Amino acid sequence: MKIVVLGAGRVGYAIVEDLIKYYSDIDEIIVGDIIFDKAVKASKLDPERITPVKVDASKLDEVINVIRRCDSFINATYYGLARISIEASLKTGIPYLDLGSGLYRYHDAFLEAGVPAILDIGGAPGLINILAKYGVDSLDDVEYIHLYDVNEEVKGPNVNAPIRYKYSPETVLDEATMPAVIYRDGKFIRVPPLTGFEERQFPEPIGVKKVFYIYHNEVETLARTFRDRGLKEIWYKIDAFNLPWEEGMKWKLLAELGFAKNDPIEVDGVTVSPRKVLIKLLERIPDAWEGWEGYELLEAEVKGYRGGDEVLIRVSAIAEINWRTGSTLTAAPPAIVGYWLAKGKYNKPGAYPPEQILDSREFLAELARRDNVKILYEEKRDILESSL
Repeated sequence: MKIVVLGAGRVGYAIVEDLIKYYSDIDEIIVGDIIFDKAVKASKLDPERITPVKVDASKLDEVINVIRRCDSFINATYYGLARISIEASLKTGIPYLDLGSGLYRYHDAFLEAGVPAILDIGGAPGLINILAKYGVDSLDDVEYIHLYDVNEEVKGPNVNAPIRYKYSPETVLDEATMPAVIYRDGKFIRVPPLTGFEERQFPEPIGVKKVFYIYHNEVETLARTFRDRGLKEIWYKIDAFNLPWEEGMKWKLLAELGFAKNDPIEVDGVTVSPRKVLIKLLERIPDAWEGWEGYELLEAEVKGYRGGDEVLIRVSAIAEINWRTGSTLTAAPPAIVGYWLAKGKYNKPGAYPPEQILDSREFLAELARRDNVKILYEEKRDILESSL
């Protein structure tokens, strides 16, 4: 069995680590990145089973050359590059998954090619969709789905840096500026990002967190999947981009100053893109996570009815993580699904969101095999650790 992981950044590295740790029957993992040293670093997790390659994810021929003889293809690059990887999958017939492209317009192309694809199967979107599905599957009818994504820092990093980010800075800038989408009473409504502020109590050791709306496409896929169940509302809220509040507000300030914009401006006779300048400057900042320890939590609160009774369900996944492990709740889902695709477990052609193709109970049981993950289930205020 051979699996390709394209992208060897923090998340890609964690995906490779998960595959190596939990699936001993994988013969080879090919890990590719345009920065070859990153791929080499990942290969040191198991030099016997991991092959590093240099590949430019923006060049179709290079991606095709890497994936053509594999059993599944995990695209862990920035979602703006996903179209190239999808085209490569369609041309080679290799089962495909990514962590957040939202490119469901390729569904018919995957159908015609006879290729299975599961899109948006990272942490959020991805795992959080499955948590929501688990809640929905426990009810007869659904009134609302509220989604939460928060982190708790237990020990700060050893390295002082002017700014930090838990995931791609491009993604953070998008989330800080793109209008959030809420599904309400059968309609999708756009609201300003970083609004809808609330303080909410989460399971310990997370505790109370401040959260606000940002755009996440699982609102749209979940609404389309479950609208025939009586669903009236879905929204998604995050803490300060998974950072301590003061750290996250630095990104808000940068966005307000215009550094998230790609539109060129002229400075002393030179035309530059504010966003590209910022991204380039961020490359100079040393890795600001060494020594970090904490927890991450994804949660779906689902309200609905069962047997005529009103029921409120909270399904949460919580992971104890550190700067070495990276985000387990983001990396484990694509590792699980990439392995299942390679085994031929899911072979239905087309491009699907996780909630339309994966069994929620089976998936959460597999996730719970991770030694740093717990699945929590709360119904009518009685909190029980899941026996999944």
